[in-house]
Amino acid sequence: MNFIRVNHKLIESKKNTLIIFYFSVSIMLLITSYSGYLSATNFITTGKIVIGDVLVETEFPFKGTIKLVTYLMVFSLISWFTAMKIYENSIRNLTVRIKTFIQIISIIAATITIYELIYNFIVWNSLITSNLFDNIFDPNNEKINYPMPDTPWNLYFATQMLLAAVIITFHSYYVMTKSKKY
Repeated sequence: MNFIRVNHKLIESKKNTLIIFYFSVSIMLLITSYSGYLSATNFITTGKIVIGDVLVETEFPFKGTIKLVTYLMVFSLISWFTAMKIYENSIRNLTVRIKTFIQIISIIAATITIYELIYNFIVWNSLITSNLFDNIFDPNNEKINYPMPDTPWNLYFATQMLLAAVIITFHSYYVMTKSKKY
């Protein structure tokens, strides 16, 4: 009888995790569709696009609250963590060779994302400081014309997405390491 109760709780937990996962992915798709539509509309009318600007400029549920880029970062992390929970048995059953390969890829990705995150923070800080000499303080609208000069990136957007990427790559490494111990 006790086994049935524990098993029922396990099934409910898995069901709740799936609900959270699908909800998070739906929110991510909604946010990216909305920003993609607005960015495309803006590009058609002005001929210019700044990657991530729409997500930084849009605050939800009303002006002065959380930016869409923050929601996207948070729901990216929730989606990742719930996906890892959903597939934990499958991950545990991977061969050591595949787990090691994923660990190597995770370390490479972590190295790249950490470098890019630090680079963006340094550039962002430099631009903010430079603008302060002109009595301008608008950190949300700092942009970098890299890697393509015609398509700049909003640094607020880039740093938040790279932070999520750093967390995900380290967690990926952790999950593979932990699963080798079983």
